[in-house]
Formats: sequence, C-alpha cells, structure tokens
Amino acid sequence: MKKNSDIQKHLAEQSILFASITKWIILSSIIGALIGTVVSLFLKLLEYCEASRGLLPFNYYYTLPFALALTVYIVKKFAPSAQGHGTEKVIEAIHKNSGKIDLKVVPVKLTATIITIFSGGSVGKEGPGAQIGAACASFIATKLKFSNKDRRKIVICGISAGFASVFGTPLAGAIFGVEILIVGALMYDILLPSIVAGFSAYFVAQMFGIDYHYFYIAFYSNLDFNFVLIAKVVLAGIFFGLVADFIITTLRTTHRYIDAIKLNYILKAFLGGVFLVILTLIVGEEYLGLGFSTIKDALSSDELLHENVPWYAFILKTIYTSLTLGFGGSGGVITPVFYVGAASGNFFGHLVDGY
Repeated sequence: MKKNSDIQKHLAEQSILFASITKWIILSSIIGALIGTVVSLFLKLLEYCEASRGLLPFNYYYTLPFALALTVYIVKKFAPSAQGHGTEKVIEAIHKNSGKIDLKVVPVKLTATIITIFSGGSVGKEGPGAQIGAACASFIATKLKFSNKDRRKIVICGISAGFASVFGTPLAGAIFGVEILIVGALMYDILLPSIVAGFSAYFVAQMFGIDYHYFYIAFYSNLDFNFVLIAKVVLAGIFFGLVADFIITTLRTTHRYIDAIKLNYILKAFLGGVFLVILTLIVGEEYLGLGFSTIKDALSSDELLHENVPWYAFILKTIYTSLTLGFGGSGGVITPVFYVGAASGNFFGHLVDGY
C-alpha cells in the first residue's frame, strides 16, 4: 500500500514538473519570437538610418546637437524610465519593481537610440535591445496576470531575447539575462526558458535578414608556457582592470558634472552636441557611432590594420561615450566597452610585444 502511494506521489511530482517545464518552454518561445520581431524592426530601422547618412549635404555628425536635444525631450516627455543606457533601468525594474516596466519604453527607447546613433552618438544597441525586450515581456506578464515572481522570470527571458537578437549570441544572451542581471546569483529554474527565448529571438531575427558582426579571431601563434608569458598575463590583468576602472569612473564622473550644470535640459543637450562636434573636428570621426571597423582592425592579424589604431583610441572612445550619455544620448555601453577593450588590448600588445 505504501509502495503504491510512493509511486503515485512520484508520478504526481514528475507530472507537475513536466507541466511546468512545458509551460515555460512554450511561453519563452512565444516571447522570444515576439521580441525577436520587435528588435529586428529596431535593427532594420537603425541600419536604414545609418545608410541614409550619405544623403545629407553635410557631415552627419553636425546633426548631433539637434539629435541630443530631441532625444532628451522625447525621453523626458514620454518615458523618463527610458533614460540612460538601458541596462541599469532593467536591473532596477527587476530588483525594485518586480519586473514592471512601462510599455511606452519600447517606442521611446527605439526612437531615441536610432536618433542618437544616426547622428554619431558613441553608444551601443544592446542596452536598448535588452530594455525593449524586458518591456515587451513585462507587458505580456501583466496581460496574463502573472505573479511578481513569474513576472521577473518572464522579464529575464525578454532580456535574453533582446540581447540575443541584437548580437546574434543566444547563449550569451541567456547568461546575460540570468546571471548578470541577477547580480551573481544564477537562477537555474529560469536558465532553460532563458536559453529557449534567446534562440527563438535569434532565429526570428535571422528570418528577417539581420546581419551580425562576427570578428575573425582564429589566428594564433605558438607560445611557450614560461615565466615571461605568465608575467605578461599578470600585467594584462592589472592593465585591463585599470582600464575598466577608468571607464566606470569616467562615465560616473562625467554624468555627475553634467547633471550639476544649471541649464535648461534641452539647451544643455544641444550645447553638449556642439561640444562633441567641435571635438570631432579636432580628433576625427573614428570615435563616433558603434565603431565596429576599429574593433575589426584592432583584432586583425594584419599588422597594417592594427598598427593604424591609435594608442589613445580607447581613451577618446571612453570620453565620447561618457559625453554622449551624459548629455542625454540614448544607447548601450557594451559595444563601446568592446571598442575600448579591443583598442586598449592593441595598445598593450604594442607595449609587451605580445602579438
């Protein structure tokens, strides 16, 4: 009798587990497909706008003052929570608001980011992608009347889908949503749905013809494992730690000082754009926009390409990104961080002759 009872209990537990897994796989697939569609629209519009720069009768970055002024107005007027690079707002929503995000963030963040990047603002597209995905997922959770706990899970799936469809990296998107945004605590119960959402979004984005930037890094050289190599690796760790601290400190300090300027927020953004235009006329336009060409050159095995990347490129890129975001531009920071990492690594390679 007891044996039959144990079997029934075991079957009941397995049935509940199977039903739960099935539910989350179906939900995450649908959410991933929906977000993949929305983010694909965002990427296509961004691609079209970047390609349209040549239609202007002047250099596209001359539009920066007007773009930043328009961006801060749109964000402040329609969705203040869309301000910034996006990732920090998603983290705040998960930890403080049970994953609740206003759906107005989607059109506002999409529009503001396209305007910023079109004009040459030094930002990325992954933060907006993640925030758009999170907002769509939050809206679905609200309509389905999910609990706060399940809402957070759905939002994490949305983040993963948004990141995956922007970069074409489903697994990285899943880890980004599950591990990083939960700040060090891995939620295993949402790992599978997060991966499913990421792949679903990625496949949908591919169906819409989204092209991704994959950098060729398969070249290598034979290295002897010796104390010199170990010393170089240790020095690299210290160096890149200092570079990371430089990025964080510059972003934070620039934002604080710009906030302290007592001017109308639209005028402040306009003057910030003017300053960026003047800076561009002095140092060149290589530090504007996404900067994928510089990343590609820095990672190239061709000496002619990576030697043409200035040693100070990572410093100027950090400054450009800090000023763009500080004066109200909309966009992410991960792509600029990739740029800074590649450029600073190129510089470090020159210092230690570590090609």
